[in-house]
Amino acid sequence: MTAGHERPENRDGHESPEGHDGMDALMAAILDDPLPEGARADPAFLAAHRAATADVTLLREQLGVIADALTEPAPEQAGAAAGKTGEAVRPARPPRRRMLPLTLRAVGVAAAGALVVGGGWLVVQVGQGIGGGMGVSSKSADDGAAADEKAAASGGAEDSLLGDPAYLACEARLVVEGDVTDVERVPGTTQERVTLRITRSYKPEQQTAPEAGFVMEEGMDPLLAEGDHVLVGLAKGSAVPDVWAVGEADIAAERSAIARATPHTEGVTCE
Repeated sequence: MTAGHERPENRDGHESPEGHDGMDALMAAILDDPLPEGARADPAFLAAHRAATADVTLLREQLGVIADALTEPAPEQAGAAAGKTGEAVRPARPPRRRMLPLTLRAVGVAAAGALVVGGGWLVVQVGQGIGGGMGVSSKSADDGAAADEKAAASGGAEDSLLGDPAYLACEARLVVEGDVTDVERVPGTTQERVTLRITRSYKPEQQTAPEAGFVMEEGMDPLLAEGDHVLVGLAKGSAVPDVWAVGEADIAAERSAIARATPHTEGVTCE
């Protein structure tokens, strides 16, 4: 091949087959247009077109995963109707919501991997074609992940049962904070009896006893251990917490929820 007929090369050293009716392999793969007769007779062009098609397909799949993750609705927190009592288990933290930022980061990395498949061939060839759009998509994914991380960092307090004035005024019998002094298996059951040394009482406002006891079901997460600092909320007639938070970060979020809801409890009418 003479210098006057050499094909341009990518940064990775691979030839970029062009010149078939103005169509290159990447654009043919992106647009899914039929190849001209000359291109179908060019082995180098066909090989490049197959590689580009595989890269574009993978990229589309990964972008679809990101889109699904960004548009998936947050799980609604299960809860009993107002006034209903019983040992209803209402986790203070929806596990899926906590994991969402990690999921987004994982699929974002996978999509980035798809962009550089083939030693950078797709990145170089896309250039100014779809590169700008990818910048917008990437920013949207980052913004969505940042928002979910912020929500997770706040402990999901906006969704907490303790942020409901009606729950605090009517349903809750005990909302306290303290240190776990004992965890004991209840014989013949799948429950654990927890003893809490109270350090702060939210309901009742005046602490009436130095300790409180309640029961945790085996499947509740997180389970408690001796020495844990926790905040718990129990409904009237129930020995199982509706809400429990472990560790300062989660407890701080619940404190904020209580502080926001408490001023609104005075106007609540309980049935």
